[in-house]
Amino acid sequence: MANSSSNPAPKPYRQNHTKQGGVKRVSKKLKKKPERKSWLVSAIALTVLMGSGALVVTFAWISIQFILNPYQVGWLNKFLPGWAQFSTTGEERPHTLKQIQGSLKEQGLEAGQIFPLKGDTASSFLLPVLKKHSNCQSDCQSIVELRVYQRSKELEVKSNSEKYYRLASQLPVVGPEESFVLAPFAKTTDEDRGSSLSLPLNTVGRFEGETPSSGVWFYLRSDRQEGTSLIAYGIVVYYNSDRSLLQFMLPWTSPNGHLPEWRQVTGGGNKELIVDRTVGLEPQLKIYQAQPVKYFLNPIELEEIAFKQPTLKHSVYRDALLLARSGLWTPALERLESLKKRQKKLFSPLVQSQMDAIRLHSQVTKTQATTIWASPSQEVLADIIDGRWEKALQVFKASPQNAQEVSSLLKADGDRIWKRVETELQVNPKRQSVQAWGALIVAARLGKERANTWLSQHSPIAEDTITYTQGLIELLDGKDPQCEPSHAESCEYNTGF
Repeated sequence: MANSSSNPAPKPYRQNHTKQGGVKRVSKKLKKKPERKSWLVSAIALTVLMGSGALVVTFAWISIQFILNPYQVGWLNKFLPGWAQFSTTGEERPHTLKQIQGSLKEQGLEAGQIFPLKGDTASSFLLPVLKKHSNCQSDCQSIVELRVYQRSKELEVKSNSEKYYRLASQLPVVGPEESFVLAPFAKTTDEDRGSSLSLPLNTVGRFEGETPSSGVWFYLRSDRQEGTSLIAYGIVVYYNSDRSLLQFMLPWTSPNGHLPEWRQVTGGGNKELIVDRTVGLEPQLKIYQAQPVKYFLNPIELEEIAFKQPTLKHSVYRDALLLARSGLWTPALERLESLKKRQKKLFSPLVQSQMDAIRLHSQVTKTQATTIWASPSQEVLADIIDGRWEKALQVFKASPQNAQEVSSLLKADGDRIWKRVETELQVNPKRQSVQAWGALIVAARLGKERANTWLSQHSPIAEDTITYTQGLIELLDGKDPQCEPSHAESCEYNTGF
């Protein structure tokens, strides 16, 4: 007997009886289920989830800081009623300025000169905290901390005639590393200088005049003697008055001892911060814009106007940035100005800011190129830095004495010029004067034969250029004695031939 459970009876079809008594077979159709959630609902749910996660993280951070470092969340008092405000010092009562100074002395520290934040020091002020160093001959005090104090509004001291203050924010101070401070010299000499040791800072100043944002900008600085240069270096600090928070912004260094300054560069409405890192005739201007960022505690940062990442897919624009990176600021500016006349719509605010920063450098190199120099070698160098290759050749050819002095320049400082030669020939390979300068550098460092070889291998180059350049090479005083065959490899490496 067959097992009935293994072969279940098929389910009967539904039957509809017609008026004639017949049976109508009706097939069962599957209906598609509607989608329960649309992509919009999913997106909203994901947004809510991420927002909730961010809030949880923020509240967790605030809670931890409230327990461990209450001064870091002192800005919350601005959003709390008077009865709910808390002390950020971790102590029961606020203090007078004398009490604050006395407390620091007990810790082996000293209070520096105070700076008002709004009007005078009655409502709030910045206080540098100093520490003395033993076994030193000069600058025996350095800044180890910055503090912001605000006038206390707590009920128990309102009836007191003395002014009481509470600690609103504090920022530990660490100076820039020695290698950073000496970096501008390394760029001009191809030598690594300095260490990772942090250098001390001993002076605080406030940027006066119009500055971006509603807060207060400060600089910390010190000086260091390096050869014949007195270097100024330090850090820039911003006090966010809306959050009652001190914020480290960036380190800075200036080989010529200039302080950073806020100046209108791009014409975008706000001033830019300029750090002058110029060494000799090489203009190095770091230009920073204050940009808003989506971060609640520190909603502002300084962003450098850079020339590394092209934002336009245009050959003239890319060539201009290439020239700027090699230090040929005026030729770079000329190409950008020409492009803007033809296609102004391509110039976004970012591209325009790059062009304005290049113009600022070009103003420096143009001034140097039009200066009357007592030394022919300095005049040649100023002309080449500004892209005046033909004018520099005229100075070189003016007399045998000029040629010999320029030959010494090419031996000692040929790397800087060679970098510009390579870049200019990459952009304009047929320019005769630049080809001539390339051959002169090779001849001054490696001899006339190597210069002729370089000329013959360089393409494209015309026969009249070879003849013209060989005549210039004859004006040089011969091969560099340091670049004899035994040292040829190092000379080739240094010049990139």
